[in-house]
Amino acid sequence: MQDLRWPTYALRDVTLDRAEPDEHGSLRVIDSEGRSYLDAVNGVGCAPLGHAHARWVAAMHMQLQRLTSAANSFTTAPQQVLAHKLGERFPITDARVFLGSSGTEATEAAIKLAIRATGRSIIVAFERAFHGRSLGALALTANTAYRHPYVRCLDETSPEHPFATAQVLRLPWHDLEAVRAAFAKHGEDIAAVFVEPVQGEAGVYAASRDFLVGLHELCRKHGALLGADEIQCGGGRVGAWSAWTRIVGDDPALHPDILWLAKALGGGMPIGACLTTATLAQAMGKGTHGTTFGGNPLACAAALATIEIIEQDGLLAAASAQLPTLQRLAAAEPSARVHEIRGLGAMIGIQVGRPGEQIGAAVGDRLMRDHAILVTVCSGHTIRLLLPYRAAEAELREIWRAVRAAAEVST
Repeated sequence: MQDLRWPTYALRDVTLDRAEPDEHGSLRVIDSEGRSYLDAVNGVGCAPLGHAHARWVAAMHMQLQRLTSAANSFTTAPQQVLAHKLGERFPITDARVFLGSSGTEATEAAIKLAIRATGRSIIVAFERAFHGRSLGALALTANTAYRHPYVRCLDETSPEHPFATAQVLRLPWHDLEAVRAAFAKHGEDIAAVFVEPVQGEAGVYAASRDFLVGLHELCRKHGALLGADEIQCGGGRVGAWSAWTRIVGDDPALHPDILWLAKALGGGMPIGACLTTATLAQAMGKGTHGTTFGGNPLACAAALATIEIIEQDGLLAAASAQLPTLQRLAAAEPSARVHEIRGLGAMIGIQVGRPGEQIGAAVGDRLMRDHAILVTVCSGHTIRLLLPYRAAEAELREIWRAVRAAAEVST
């Protein structure tokens, strides 16, 4: 069948059809030709339970029979319960929640909040960052291939005639001195610093505790807000509900001011959430933001089921074990073609080839074609694994041996 979608994606010659049956959430998908694949793409991290988990499907079916949509001028029980559960699990003091349909919507909410709550105009973002593709989120995203010709940021000369100019100041990742210098130069104009505790699209780089705490201290000193983008790394992906908590700890004195997440939250259904304090939320009065589908009862029921299953089945611990398990397997069967295995929990990057060598795409293609394993490739050099949380040693061994074999013959 002819693909009538816009040509906005780098397509692979595979049509996915269904998941292998598994009541505990399938780790494998089947294409239209009947071939089965171990799925380490996972909808780009959106199915933490695996595909078609029986209890998740049952919860969805029950909500489908009750109510699927409601305008946000009304409340629904799933929405209210979800907001409370998020406030209990994420490091925002006395949290208030905005529910949307995606990660980029949650980023846009965070941008609006930072500007309205502070009355300032500049947001600091970091090199290699990815925050989404709508215009505001896109301005924060580092990759110029995504941003141009739409947006030009501070200290940039291109594109020459952008659709929009954004007060985004981009700084080197993990460089507190650069952040200090930015505050010294721009002072009271900086509304917020936005950071991914684990950079995903860049190649899976976890921030250090010192870096995140240092950002917190600088923001407090200068009256700016600190925002944690956990679209990809939140929702249990790193072995804790929040990547901030996993890295920094749960000291309320070190909580960020804004935190947002999506991907894993709905267990496969589209939903995003932006959390902030009750005090800051007062800046977002009636009409300052909104959404049609965000926080609908069906998506909220999916998120509630996902949270319940993760906690009942011990999946945070299972997710936490993935990176050390893979590193142990790699140490036992090393490969000279693998430069580094990094990440946190079930958010893993395997950098292949020598530094500067871009063989990731070739390795990824071989993994799919020769080994029936689906992965994404970041920055041309890193194989990213976003497996369901219950994936364990057997799956990680299968992946590691396939990566070793594929890297040996890829150039």
